[in-house]
Amino acid sequence: MIEINPQYEKIFDPRNIDNDCDTIAHEVDAVGDTIKEAMNAGLFKQAVTMYLQLLKTMCIHFVEDEHYCYFDDLYSPEYIMQRVFEDLQMCDLDFDSAMLLKEGHDEIMQTECYQEYGYPSYI
Repeated sequence: MIEINPQYEKIFDPRNIDNDCDTIAHEVDAVGDTIKEAMNAGLFKQAVTMYLQLLKTMCIHFVEDEHYCYFDDLYSPEYIMQRVFEDLQMCDLDFDSAMLLKEGHDEIMQTECYQEYGYPSYI
């Protein structure tokens, strides 16, 4: 269901991996700002789609690039994604956008990232 956005792949380039994946988190935060702009403009379906695409990309790279090796207690990208999710929850999403969010989270919960590592922990 969730299609990967090629622009988000660049964020998770292995060269961006550092302690706590902070460089990746910084890039994720910039996309989070764009998602918030879409929410503020009432483009809820677009905002949810962008969020889910970014989240799925994070989950894929968490496993494939072994992000779990680069932090002890704090996986910085997840905290940014949690903030974006909380912003979405504060919006008065229309039915279609809310269903898209639920179905997207259901898909994420089937990933190895979620089932084996517990990330994202906020869903």
